[in-house]
Amino acid sequence: MVDSAVAVVTGAAGGLGYGLAASLVSRGMSVVIADIDGDALASAEERLRAEGADVLAVRTDVTKAESVMELSARTFDRFGRVDVVCLNAGVSMRGRAWELSISDWRWVYDVNVFGVVHGIRAFVPALLEAGTGHVLITASNSAVTTLAALAPYVSSKHAVVAVAETLQHDVREVGSDVGVSVVLPGAIRSGMADALRHRPADYGSASIPEDVTRASRAFLDRFGADPRAMADDVLRHALDERRFCIFTDPADAAMLVTHTEALRDGELPPVIAPVSQEVK
Repeated sequence: MVDSAVAVVTGAAGGLGYGLAASLVSRGMSVVIADIDGDALASAEERLRAEGADVLAVRTDVTKAESVMELSARTFDRFGRVDVVCLNAGVSMRGRAWELSISDWRWVYDVNVFGVVHGIRAFVPALLEAGTGHVLITASNSAVTTLAALAPYVSSKHAVVAVAETLQHDVREVGSDVGVSVVLPGAIRSGMADALRHRPADYGSASIPEDVTRASRAFLDRFGADPRAMADDVLRHALDERRFCIFTDPADAAMLVTHTEALRDGELPPVIAPVSQEVK
């Protein structure tokens, strides 16, 4: 990518999203960072500016198509182009499949799946018109296997991988060189355990026992990877090597084999983590 390239990152106020934004800046790109958490987004913008970044922060609710279209409009108003689109925003909510409300399911799907769909519709036409660029979609290592007590999250990430695969085939079928990558990260230091704090009021109230939230935070703090180091590796694979599927831990690729072989043999694939652990 040229020095004047412009990247957009959703879910950019922390975790892998912020890591991606900082790594893109180090590559000489201007960045547009988006997140639903306005305070955290302002802090991220300040930190990136301190690093010399040309950055635009746009508070965005990826569950709303019009909010993502506004993000696109402001990107083009400010920079006149887009080259890399990182559809990274994601949330998780723990609970048994039959205990979670329909609103819980819809919230997770609206962020994790429709947030990607809205991003595709808002930005991919411009990439196709330009004839170049890259879309990076964040899934999860659970997208190729299973985690207990996280049915909305796990199933949404399975869906995201399928969306990314189909998108790349669609782009190639129309003769475009636009690239698509999907990253399947393992645990990463992030605010995922506290995602419920930013759930829009439209989905009603919900709560998670504090001991579960504490355990999730502790797990991510102890076992989560460094977001910036992960982002550097992810972008190298996506932008430099043009790799479609990116595992952040080679062991996760091996789990895919175990999972697929279990399904082939008519067996229930094993879970990859205890119920008490959080993901991404």
